[in-house]
Amino acid sequence: MVLRRILFSVILGLGVKLTPAAAVERTFKQNFELAPGGTVAVDTYRGGILIEEAKDRQVRTEVRVELATEDEDEAAKAIEALKLDVSATDNEVRLRARNPRESRVLFAWEEKKRIELTFRIAVPKGATVVLSTLDGSVTVGNLSGNVDARTRAGRIFCRKIDGSIKAMVETGEIVISRCTGTTEATVQSGTIRAGTLFGATKLRNDSGDIEVLSALGGIEAKAAAGDVSVGLQKGFLGETKIEADGGNVVLQIEPTVPMNLQASATWGRVATTLPFAVSAGGPGKRSLSGTLNGGGPRVRVHASGGHVSLVSHQLFFDLAEGS
Repeated sequence: MVLRRILFSVILGLGVKLTPAAAVERTFKQNFELAPGGTVAVDTYRGGILIEEAKDRQVRTEVRVELATEDEDEAAKAIEALKLDVSATDNEVRLRARNPRESRVLFAWEEKKRIELTFRIAVPKGATVVLSTLDGSVTVGNLSGNVDARTRAGRIFCRKIDGSIKAMVETGEIVISRCTGTTEATVQSGTIRAGTLFGATKLRNDSGDIEVLSALGGIEAKAAAGDVSVGLQKGFLGETKIEADGGNVVLQIEPTVPMNLQASATWGRVATTLPFAVSAGGPGKRSLSGTLNGGGPRVRVHASGGHVSLVSHQLFFDLAEGS
């Protein structure tokens, strides 16, 4: 009987925890006309940013403000302290959010007073988006335009971008499905993962791994404390330089790819089963220099604290589908 009472108390307690907390919500909407070549900029001290492509020249902005309280007066005071500015000038739409009330350190019992922000914006085709949040994630759907995004703590996700990407995260991750233009991504602590990158690419991770399924425009990738994995398929162009200061390097190579290779490891070994025409070093040694399929773009690979693996791989993205 005592056990049943204890179980009932635990279940009841869980039920209370799972009950959604009361919240006050406000939504602010504004639309603007944007000429071709225009810019949409979001600069916020916190909150998530979601970008999608519109079917016309309208920029549709929606800012949702949420406060975890049922006290309308308290919510009104908190929202009044929020400095939210949405404006348009010189073919640029700007959204800016600041909150002096939340700039100071909040005690645990004050967390419920913290405002949650969500920016949902539809932008015209060809627009450039410049997105910045100190505490939150950035999500960009299919977009024909350039992306410049950064967050101090969170995740940057870009789906299919027909343009260039510049992304920076202090703590979190950057995920890119596909980019036809140039890509530049930097993470201080976290991960970088990408699908197919058609343009020249530059990636750096100070503490974490880098993974690219296919780099077609040449890539410069460096992980200061992590592993690097990059796929090279037929048709890739541009010089490639890959470094892992504190980890391993894995190159997944389509067997028909032509290249000039220089691979080395400080403490580990270079391993491969691909038919390189070796000019120096060799498989199982600390270095390997040679050509594949008669030679081609220059590929330099170095692992300071791990091994280099050159792996045969054929299941790449069909370029005919992506062009």
